[in-house]
Amino acid sequence: MRAGCLVLLAAVACLPLGRAGATEPGPLRPHTVLYRVLVKGIGAGDLELRLRADGAPGQYRYESVPHPSTLARLFISAKSRETSRFHLGPDGVVPESYHLDDGGSHKDDIVLGYDWDKARVSGRAAGKPVDLPATSGTQDVMSIRAAILYDLAAGKSQAEYAMIDGDEVKTFVYRSAGRETIKTAQGDYDTLVWVSARKGSDGHDKTWKYWYAPALAYLPVRAVQLEDGRERLVFELRRATLD
Repeated sequence: MRAGCLVLLAAVACLPLGRAGATEPGPLRPHTVLYRVLVKGIGAGDLELRLRADGAPGQYRYESVPHPSTLARLFISAKSRETSRFHLGPDGVVPESYHLDDGGSHKDDIVLGYDWDKARVSGRAAGKPVDLPATSGTQDVMSIRAAILYDLAAGKSQAEYAMIDGDEVKTFVYRSAGRETIKTAQGDYDTLVWVSARKGSDGHDKTWKYWYAPALAYLPVRAVQLEDGRERLVFELRRATLD
């Protein structure tokens, strides 16, 4: 999975959460998390993610807020926002809507709505109409983050997700790759390591590696996008709070 449309992007008060080992929280705890972003080794600013309850019980809103560096502002606006609304069903995360506001010209805006009775997702992406099938489990580039947290808390060691990316559906396979202790700006965390790749891809396609911390409701404390075996994008935890 790509890092979302706000790829150069993640501030937040800090809770003194130490090394993993505390009682593990339940799935989908509201949170605010801030990541340092590096693009090919160069700092590109921060990316902030906010998960909040949204109305009725089981309803959520997930928002991505960029804090780009001076250089990164040439490519992304600090006013851009990426938001997904979803609810929890019997099998996990069920997205309802997705909106990308590019914060500028709006030529790259994306607005999607899900009609689960008709099993379709429709809207517009970068000025083009979107009308795609939405089978059970289909996610968007924000709701998939929540779906993974939910499935990790449920004890899964492998998962497959269809994801709406602009005007197409892509399928990604996630699988467990062991455990590792990771040092972060907020402390050391014991993590579950997962890797992901687009289904059917060859060894030259982009892949992702994630380090998920059970003590932080399975939030990733590090994520790396690899291209031909080299690090292209790196997300490193700065601070996280669980509500």
